[in-house]
Amino acid sequence: ATATPSVTPSPTSASPSPTLSPEDVAVAAAEKKIPEYFAVSDQSLQDPEDFNLEDFKAVAISSALIDLQNRFNVFTAQEFTQEGSANVESMTNPRVDLLLDLTKSPPDVPTVQLDVCVDVSKLNLVNAAGESQVSASRKPRQLWRVGVSNYEYPAPDQWRVSFTDTQGGKTC
Repeated sequence: ATATPSVTPSPTSASPSPTLSPEDVAVAAAEKKIPEYFAVSDQSLQDPEDFNLEDFKAVAISSALIDLQNRFNVFTAQEFTQEGSANVESMTNPRVDLLLDLTKSPPDVPTVQLDVCVDVSKLNLVNAAGESQVSASRKPRQLWRVGVSNYEYPAPDQWRVSFTDTQGGKTC
């Protein structure tokens, strides 16, 4: 009779998963929210009759929320409709401040700022007659500074775009 040698599996050491810093987590949340913000903005102007203004609150807060609502109201009052969408091409140069003190005036709110390159080459705004309202001199790519804030930090699902700045027409 032949004995079968017993094989004892050697213990495998699982490599520890890297722990993200609070700043890294905040940047990741901002990088997720910014494309959502542009998608909701696009959707509101592509199909304004079927759009719920409450959807803006899922992606924006503070001045960014007011800007979205104002743009929607002005464009729909003028019977403009958007064709195509903006495309976020890159998000760079993150600046993170996680201070939270809502009792201060103005309050300290955890915010991530990113430089965002937005491709608008396939986005058109047309009037009721179907005529483009986009300037022929508009550059196909625009540089925006976008702030994403969390008024309920550290709640991970409360990040919202809080401001946008088109950087005076800079391109990327």
